[in-house]
Formats: sequence, structure tokens, C-alpha cells
Amino acid sequence: MRWVSGLVAFGLVFPFGQLAGPRYERVYPLDPGEGVFAYSRISPSGRFLAYASQIRNSAGRMTTTQTVVDLDTRQVLFEEPGIDAYWSTEGDRIIFLSQGRQRSVTIRHHDSGDLARNVAPASLGDYFSWARRDGRDLILTIRGNYYFLDGDKADLPAGSTEPCPGIGRGERPLISKDGRRITAFVRGRIVVRGLTDCENVIDTGLQGAKADFSWDGRYIAFHVPKERSRGYRIAIVDLERRTVRTLDNLEGSALFPSWTRDGRLSFRYDGDDYRGFMFADDVLTAAERPLPPAGDRIPAAPRWSQIFPETPEPDARVSLVLIYASWSAHAPDALRDLQQADRTFRDGGQEIDVMTAVERSSRREDVDRLRRQGGITLLEIPLAPERLALTDAVNQIPTTLLFRDGVLVDRRLGAQTAAELQAWVAEAANAAPAPHR
Repeated sequence: MRWVSGLVAFGLVFPFGQLAGPRYERVYPLDPGEGVFAYSRISPSGRFLAYASQIRNSAGRMTTTQTVVDLDTRQVLFEEPGIDAYWSTEGDRIIFLSQGRQRSVTIRHHDSGDLARNVAPASLGDYFSWARRDGRDLILTIRGNYYFLDGDKADLPAGSTEPCPGIGRGERPLISKDGRRITAFVRGRIVVRGLTDCENVIDTGLQGAKADFSWDGRYIAFHVPKERSRGYRIAIVDLERRTVRTLDNLEGSALFPSWTRDGRLSFRYDGDDYRGFMFADDVLTAAERPLPPAGDRIPAAPRWSQIFPETPEPDARVSLVLIYASWSAHAPDALRDLQQADRTFRDGGQEIDVMTAVERSSRREDVDRLRRQGGITLLEIPLAPERLALTDAVNQIPTTLLFRDGVLVDRRLGAQTAAELQAWVAEAANAAPAPHR
């Protein structure tokens, strides 16, 4: 990271040659009423931002639009219904899931604006990450499937990450820029492993969201809960030194960082003072400390009373609780499908208790608006910030918890469809307790 002179940060001027710690810059505010899926991605140069914008259309329905912005001019360069964009390592293309009349994995050429449709089967997964391995472009999806590109088309059949001893495959991975390693969730913690092997596994011992690799592969960055307030801050793990740094001094929440080639972090910020996108520079000047010990530090099968002590245990043998955030683009779909599943349970005479809980950083007015706009009438129960770690929802919002006889027996990361929820409940009604994931 570079030295600076006359640096101004938080109203303080630091003398020539003195490192002042991480610096923050507001680069692109959100419009009033504009939501955003926090999984935004910065181009390698740091000039172009891709994110999924949520706005209400003329018919009153929420729409999600994949958006590309020039941060120098603040000009919107591209808009199309879709989510989950990720930049190529050269910065000349993005891959995203188009959600127009037909779902399609799509590549957009940045300079020409040309679009290549049906790059790969959508069933292989979305939430893409892009690498360059052995001279070829490589795409990894949220399902742990990966494929090389032949031009703008997937070279099929796709590969799939293999289980590793003690950790399994890991959930919802992202890939390093060289395509050799991935970050994934294992029993709530962020673990680094090989894409195609189980060598050099690193258990960070930390709960956090999706972890993005720096361009040299040495660091990963992700957001973690703040220790003394309700929001989130960015953590940076040094995979060589096995240390962690945190970026502090921001009052609001910093969410889903991604690296530029020159070592800055782009992230979405949600605070009373500002809502939009920011850069953090000189991030490695933050103090570092050793990683915590690896391994499980939460109960394998916590009881209802440990997670939701303020709420009496449900009478039904099987119950579902959706943990969501007002800032997640998938929250409206997850709430709608959960409510649809609840109606199906009731119509079929099934005694299934269905509830919701809001994670630590969501504003009450945003939650109320989200529920009102979606016509959501599901019961909401409190979830104290200090008990969020018991749920795995630090890793992925939304997360759905399944309880049987007052014990948490399974979790599902990400939004679930009504059909998936119904099948899950049917399987759980008579199954033996599931292992902690």
C-alpha cells in the first residue's frame, strides 16, 4: 500500500510520510428508494462497478436489475434484469444471470456491449466467480460446479469440487484469481481449500460472509459482525501469516468487499450518514492479530431456548424460522415463498410453525416497508445480535432454520422456494437428526 502526504481522513490531516491507517472514500450513492443486493463487484481497475439494483416499477412490483456504472463519470453503462455479476480477470467482460423472459447465464463484453446468451446451463448455479487458470478462463458457481470457457461458451461437462476429509465440500464457494483455491463455508466458518484437491486447507476459525481473494492470492476479505454494535465491518485474513485485520471507524455496516488489482477494497455501505458504495485504501495498515483457533465453538445442535430464549418453544414438532435482512435482494423472494409454503402447510392440515427473524443491522423502517410491500403476515420473533452466530446466518442472508422437537437439526443457506421448503419439511418429519452443517 502506498505512502501519502497531506492525507485527510475523518477530518484529520497527517504529516508527510506517515501512514494514517485505512482511508475511506464515498464513490457512488444509492438513489432514494433504491435497494441493492449487497454482492457488488468492482472491475480490476476499480473504475467500473457491477451491482444488482432493486427498485419498484410502475406496476408496484420490485424488480432486480443488473447494473454497470462508470465510477469516474457516474454514468450507468448497462441495465438488464439479472443478478450476480462477476468481472473477468482482464476486466473486459462480466458474467451474470439474466432474469428477463428467460433465465440465462449471460456474458457481456464491456467495450462493445455485445451479449452472449446461454453461456452455460443455469442449473449449474449462479453467484459466479471468475478465474484464469493455465491460460484459460474458469467459472465457479455457488453450487461448487466449475467450467472452462471456450470463447463465450462453457466447455462441458462441468467439474465439481470434491469432499475433503473433515470439512466436506464446503458451501457457496468463491475462487481465487488463479483458479487454484476457493473460500467456502464449513459449519459456519470460512475455510480456504483447493479447487481440485485438499492440500493447504486453512480454517480461519471466523464466521463471515463470502470471502473474496486478493489478486496475489495472499489475502481474503469479507464482512463480520461488529463486536459492540449491530452492524458489520470488514475483516482481512493474511493466509501466509495466519492473521486477521479489521477495518473500523465506520458507524454503519460495510458489506461484501471485493478487491481491485492495486489493493483497494470496494464495498457497499449502509449507514445513517450514507448509503451507497465506498472504497477503502491502505487497508493493510490496520492492526493485525492472530486468527482464532480453528474448529467448532458453537453447539452442534443448539436448542430453541439457546437461540430464541425470548420466544416460547413452538408447540408443533417441526418449525421453520427464516432469518433475513432488509438489504438482501433475495429477502422478498424468500419471504414470499415461505409464506406460500405456510399456506400450503395450513391447507393440508400440517402442524408446522413458521416464523421470521431479522438479522442485526436491518432498520426497522426498512423491514416494515419490505413486509408491507410483500404483504407478509408471518410472525416475527426477536433474535438478539449475540445469538446470530448460532444460526450460520452470518455466512449467508437469508438463512432458514429447521427445528424438530425444539432442536435445530438443519439449516439452509440462501433463499428457498416454496417447493423446496415443503420437500425439506416432509423429509424432516420422520428423519433422524441431521448433522450440524
